Amino acid sequence: MGKAKKTRKFGEVKRMINPKDMRLKQNQAKAKAQEEKKQETLIKHVDRESSAMFFRYNTALGPPYHVIVDTNFINFALQNKLDLVRAMMDCLYAKCIPCITDC
Repeated sequence: MGKAKKTRKFGEVKRMINPKDMRLKQNQAKAKAQEEKKQETLIKHVDRESSAMFFRYNTALGPPYHVIVDTNFINFALQNKLDLVRAMMDCLYAKCIPCITDC
């Protein structure tokens, strides 16, 4: 007569489902709830103010505009194949003088 084995056989352990397995319905519901919560936090809506509001308080602004241009603006113009000065003029409907920063 031998001793009874105290360890489980490999096949029995392998067939058990982990309680955190995504195939269980309760875990699927938790994952769906977390995903919906993440989507809610990503979407933010900010109301736009009209551009006329800015000129209502500061009437000293007028063409020619001196526009400060940094590397991000230049990289965006290159990626979208835009002419820098012409795109600024199309946006502001006036003469623009680009001022490029050192940093």
